[in-house]
Amino acid sequence: LDYSGHRLGAEVRAAGRAPGVDGKALVCRGGCAIVPGNPLLSVTDAMTLECWVHTDVAGQSDKWFVNRIYSGGVNTGFRMGLSGGRPSFAIPVTSFSHHLTAEAALPLGRWVHLAGTFDGKVMRLYMDGELRGTLERPGAARGSNLPLTLGSYDAGHRAHFTGLLDEVRLYNRCLTPEEIAAHARAFAR
Repeated sequence: LDYSGHRLGAEVRAAGRAPGVDGKALVCRGGCAIVPGNPLLSVTDAMTLECWVHTDVAGQSDKWFVNRIYSGGVNTGFRMGLSGGRPSFAIPVTSFSHHLTAEAALPLGRWVHLAGTFDGKVMRLYMDGELRGTLERPGAARGSNLPLTLGSYDAGHRAHFTGLLDEVRLYNRCLTPEEIAAHARAFAR
């Protein structure tokens, strides 16, 4: 479901539902939800991507729970996932460039709030409302007409997240640290 009012709902493919931080979460174990490509998903000058994740699996690497970067468009879009068990946020300039990875591993066995922001110059990655990394990334992001995949790199792909995903939100502005901290507290358990 799309609660923004833009009617950009997703098609669930081989994924289940389970209790989430608010309502039902997407069970990510190889399945995913796919939102068809739409210009509203092509934020370029500034953006925030946030979500809640829960996993009991340590060390997941090259596993994506929000993706809009695909082969053939590897220098467009954005994504968020795990690299070496740590949260990772990417907005490439060239093929597979500009992956910001948090300095700390994703905590296991509980819900964790993640947010990635981009203001046209710097990418920032937050975990539970605290800044966990920055990366200079000058220039606008490149838009795309590709779909947005939740829970995996793409349907049926091996780079899928194993865990739960909930409350994915995309903003066309860079949220402030105070706004991100407030969102992290909203469902904190």
